[in-house]
Amino acid sequence: MAKLPYGFDATMPYVNDADLQDLSTEAEAWARLDDLRRHLLDQKPLPPELAHWLGEAIKHSGRNRERLLQELGLKRWAGEKGPYSRRFKEYWQGKLWHLGTYNETGRSADAIVAAAQAEMTAEGVSKIPTRETLQDWLKEAMTGNTRTR
Repeated sequence: MAKLPYGFDATMPYVNDADLQDLSTEAEAWARLDDLRRHLLDQKPLPPELAHWLGEAIKHSGRNRERLLQELGLKRWAGEKGPYSRRFKEYWQGKLWHLGTYNETGRSADAIVAAAQAEMTAEGVSKIPTRETLQDWLKEAMTGNTRTR
């Protein structure tokens, strides 16, 4: 059984994914599974973020094999076709939502998207989504409705 270090925080981001920001959800999942395999082979305790990721996938799968593959990120959900990983989209969509919700200066949607693109550049994101994609993410974050093209 994996030993969790003192101060385990399940909301902590995955610390070994710096190079995974531009990859698909599936590539990210395989990279995590490779890390998991390495820890198990070396008989080392699992990092909290890996243990949490695997545990949550199992918990939410409901003992359904197809759902487990979706939860792990090895199989796309119905309607999911974007090139960015779910976590990448969720992270930046949250930032867009924050900029749109706490918009005291009355910025337009284009200005909010430009600010997000500037922040992505500052954080070193190499494959920045298009302005149109970011506008869709902002609209989806603010309204809860997904736009399909």
